[in-house]
Amino acid sequence: MKVAAYIRVSTEEQAQEGYSIPAQRSRLEAYADSQGWQIVRWYIDEGESAKDLNRTDLKRMLDALEQNIFDCVLVYRLDRLTRSVLDLYKLLEKFEQHNVKFKSATEVYDTTTAIGRLFITLVAALAQWERENLGERVRMGMQEKAKEGKWTVSIPPMGYISNEGVLSVNPSEAAVVKEIYSLYLSGMGMLKIARNLNDRRIFPRSGKPWTFSSIQYILKNPIYVGTTRYNYRVNRDQYFEVENAVPPIVTEEEFNLVQQMIDNRRQVHPRQATSRYLFSKLLKCARCGSTLIGKSNQTRRGDKVYYSHNYYCPNRRRSVCDLPMINENFMEVKFIEMMEHWDFTQEANEIMQNETAAAVEDTEGAIKELEAELKEIEKRRDKWQYAWANDIISMEDFKKRMNEENEKEKLIQKELSELAVPDIQDNDENIISLWKDLKLNWQHMDRKAKKQFVLIAVKKITVDKVSAIKSPDSIVIKDVRLN
Repeated sequence: MKVAAYIRVSTEEQAQEGYSIPAQRSRLEAYADSQGWQIVRWYIDEGESAKDLNRTDLKRMLDALEQNIFDCVLVYRLDRLTRSVLDLYKLLEKFEQHNVKFKSATEVYDTTTAIGRLFITLVAALAQWERENLGERVRMGMQEKAKEGKWTVSIPPMGYISNEGVLSVNPSEAAVVKEIYSLYLSGMGMLKIARNLNDRRIFPRSGKPWTFSSIQYILKNPIYVGTTRYNYRVNRDQYFEVENAVPPIVTEEEFNLVQQMIDNRRQVHPRQATSRYLFSKLLKCARCGSTLIGKSNQTRRGDKVYYSHNYYCPNRRRSVCDLPMINENFMEVKFIEMMEHWDFTQEANEIMQNETAAAVEDTEGAIKELEAELKEIEKRRDKWQYAWANDIISMEDFKKRMNEENEKEKLIQKELSELAVPDIQDNDENIISLWKDLKLNWQHMDRKAKKQFVLIAVKKITVDKVSAIKSPDSIVIKDVRLN
């Protein structure tokens, strides 16, 4: 009898249960010899589960049924073929259609009788129960591990290294993560950040170029403030988060600010989010409720060209609203006056109370880690120089490696310059003065910083123009909605 021998093994079974491919193969050959059978085809699925029929060599074997190449399918055990009762019925039905027998080398089945079919069904049901029960125990174990704040996935996220499920900060990668947050907070979009890092040859751990989605993943992942999440992509009904599970890389203030900026940018077109108009998409007409639109005018005085930014109601052109043009400079003055009436004393006091000696300790620890990473960079430089001097790597590779180390060093040096150990008392006074004197802060912001502040702080401003005089007093802010 011509036989097709089918072998399946998963990594866990091969390591723990002795179901290796060579072991199954030798036993199937011995069994076929004892029966006087000839094995004409071998079908081997390595590292694949028996939960379904979506297996490479199993599908090849099923396709070969129609070619009448073999008369019998031989396996070491039934659970090598399937662990699903439904799949077993499908397979036996297909074998019967093509007059192909089924045989297990270690189990006795007779599928030609009703009792034989009942017996094999019971065995398959037990195999399915075993698989599902094992899967349930594994899931429960992983959930408990995740609730303890341990990392359950093989590869830790950018900025971290894993030691038996416990994550710690990787200083050089953490510097890149901080750079991404810094660039986004400065007003740079996600795609531009990806291009910026790629141009500087600062790549993620995989070595592949940054993309919009990889930057977005880092900016939206709460792990960078110390919060791990489980079942984020699958089994969303069992999703949960664990706070303070890992060392943070960015502050909660930075993370929350980034999330707010992402939400705000989602509500407006990207060009509007980075447009030259300070109050783009924020100003609402007090007379008809429409969103005001920015418009630029230019005038010449001698050799100089002067630009002015204004806002108009689109319904004015349709003759259904009579709101006059609103000058941005006058609107900016009214906005500053409005800011002066905001009371941030409570926020300032809360920040002051949260500034403790722990901040000093954290900063000193971060400085030590970064200085250690600088030493590692220097060691790697020596290694590349040695490799180039001894013709182990080419000049092109040498330059590439050195450029990568230089960029990493720049990021770490930048982070070190921003990590001066704070003087708590002076810092408290600075915080209060910065919060209270918003008008002075505004004057020291460039246009991009002002734009970001407005987008973050304000949801909408309803304005009206009450007179034709060329003065800020011609504008009245009727209503303000803050984010």
